[in-house]
Amino acid sequence: MWLKTEKEVARHAFGRAYERECKKLSNKVKEMANTAKTPEDIWKLHEFLTEKRKEIDEKYDYRYSVLIYVFSTLVREGWLALDDLKGLDEDKIAKIKHTADL
Repeated sequence: MWLKTEKEVARHAFGRAYERECKKLSNKVKEMANTAKTPEDIWKLHEFLTEKRKEIDEKYDYRYSVLIYVFSTLVREGWLALDDLKGLDEDKIAKIKHTADL
């Protein structure tokens, strides 16, 4: 069960991780676009974006039933720190940490 205050913390952390990942993606896309010299380079950029869109859409699932696992993935990948989750129940944080360490 997620308390109202935990939902606020979770929403903020989720959004922060999403913004961080999208900013890095944006920088990579700009780099790829700036170095594109051939039509094949443009299609590689398109394929890259298509793959990233699918990956990000699958990863960022804000259903409370899977949020612990989503946060674990985001911590493991470096998009969130455990400090970003301060305000969540200690049991939830412990589960996130444990799953991220697997």
